[in-house]
Amino acid sequence: MSLGKTLREAREGKGLSLEVVEEETKIRKKYLSALENEDYEALPGRVYARAFLRTYSRFLGLEADPLLAEFEKANPQEPRETLSENRPITPVGAGKRSGYRGFLLVAGVVVLLLVFNALYDAVRSGGYPAPTVPPETAVEDNGAPSALTDPEPEPVEEPTSPEGLDLVLRVTQSACWMRVVVDGEEAFQGTLRAGEVVSFQGRESISLRLGNPGVVEVELNGESLGPLAPGGRPIDHEFRVEG
Repeated sequence: MSLGKTLREAREGKGLSLEVVEEETKIRKKYLSALENEDYEALPGRVYARAFLRTYSRFLGLEADPLLAEFEKANPQEPRETLSENRPITPVGAGKRSGYRGFLLVAGVVVLLLVFNALYDAVRSGGYPAPTVPPETAVEDNGAPSALTDPEPEPVEEPTSPEGLDLVLRVTQSACWMRVVVDGEEAFQGTLRAGEVVSFQGRESISLRLGNPGVVEVELNGESLGPLAPGGRPIDHEFRVEG
């Protein structure tokens, strides 16, 4: 059975409408419909799509991992370009030294040609012409000829950080009042009871205030962090994108 059909049949089997699911999961109706219709182009991105699918499947009482695997199979991530292992590494400054030696070699050849021409003219004319002074080469403060420029370093692909923040909050027992601020704007404030799950996606930061942190399991970008603090003393915590 396909991913979308599994979600739709599970929802209809519980007698739930998309409007009710939207209210309970805080996921917009159009995204829920996109998941059920497997219209992944309508979703805002891979990180958001995975978070929506995880929250929706758990809300319906389904195992999230098989559905996420089905999603990845239908939407394989493009492989990142990597550097060849056999690619020679040029030490910093090697290009500059090679260029400087090459310049000296060329300058030496030019001087020899000038001297040879002067001697040849002297032999032909029977005299010795005035010494020919080779044109001065402008030298920069660092001793390198101004005509030479350092070679441009080859671009090296920097490691990418995760696309934003994917935060899932799950109340395991009792209840917890919470306030969530995403990228500087309040996204949620209220009380969740045991078994309820909410998810949030941010591009730069997500700030939390939990009234009873000991009963809230936190998951960030697919990694379980468990409760942020034991007991029922309120805490404030902020997640930020590293960069």
